[in-house]
Amino acid sequence: MANFVQTRVIADCKNLPPSAHLEALLSSAQHDSDDLGWDSDLAAILLLLHLLPPTSKDKRAAKIAVSQAADHLVKYMKVGTSMVTFLAQVGREQPFLLCVGEQKNIIQKFYIVVDQKAIPCKTQTSEAAFDELFKAHYVFGVSCEEALGSFYTFIQTTVYNIDVGNAKESPRVKEIRARLLNRDT
Repeated sequence: MANFVQTRVIADCKNLPPSAHLEALLSSAQHDSDDLGWDSDLAAILLLLHLLPPTSKDKRAAKIAVSQAADHLVKYMKVGTSMVTFLAQVGREQPFLLCVGEQKNIIQKFYIVVDQKAIPCKTQTSEAAFDELFKAHYVFGVSCEEALGSFYTFIQTTVYNIDVGNAKESPRVKEIRARLLNRDT
């Protein structure tokens, strides 16, 4: 995520109703975190979920919390944990970013997990690993988790400038993009 967008996401999230998840991510994104939070770039990406909360097209589907949606996007595994056991527990979820390290803010290895297979990322920063996750959806021809639809549409149209004006965007995605891109710096 471009640095100016990251800064604006953090500023917008400060105006949201407080929650433990939001406060922990804000603290991490602003480098005010203890050793338990995510690194600042990944925290800012996860903060975007608070601005574009999970939605469902199926009115009968249960709404999930932002923290649950974040778990569909990124998972953490402590170094030394069995990858086979971990992958068996997560099941066949859509692609997500697996961060392996001693702590969430000191990740040593990133993987894209697709169909219980962990594909090592070539890069070693959380922002670059997220870039690989986004592109993996296209490479493998898989759709994103339904609850993350607005989030991924925002990333597609605002960060990557793909199909701007042609992608089916929710009013919320349009509003957040306009607000973040048109704010005075």
